[in-house]
Amino acid sequence: MSDLILSSERRLTAAEFQQLASVPTAVEWFANIDNPRTRRAYKNDLQDFCSFVGLASAEEFRAVTRSHVLAWRAQLELRGLAGATIRRKLAALASLFDHLLENNGNRPGNTPS
Repeated sequence: MSDLILSSERRLTAAEFQQLASVPTAVEWFANIDNPRTRRAYKNDLQDFCSFVGLASAEEFRAVTRSHVLAWRAQLELRGLAGATIRRKLAALASLFDHLLENNGNRPGNTPS
């Protein structure tokens, strides 16, 4: 393993490595969405959800429950949004939650912004 680190092929400095290791999980998730349209839609979807539940800070995201998501879904239906739009919005939220859970999103600095 140390041979890999000392190799002349090394491209990251130690400082760069540490900086990348500290990137919040939610930012990492968002950066991995390749399609610009999907990225824009998911960003808007998450802003819509945060606005609906009244999240004032990223730290408050940790308090979100299934009840919040169900209430949001009901509100989306009342707004008359198409089923496909509602499913995409819920998929954006589910994708973020899944990523946070898989990557220990509860550690400090890993809340969505």
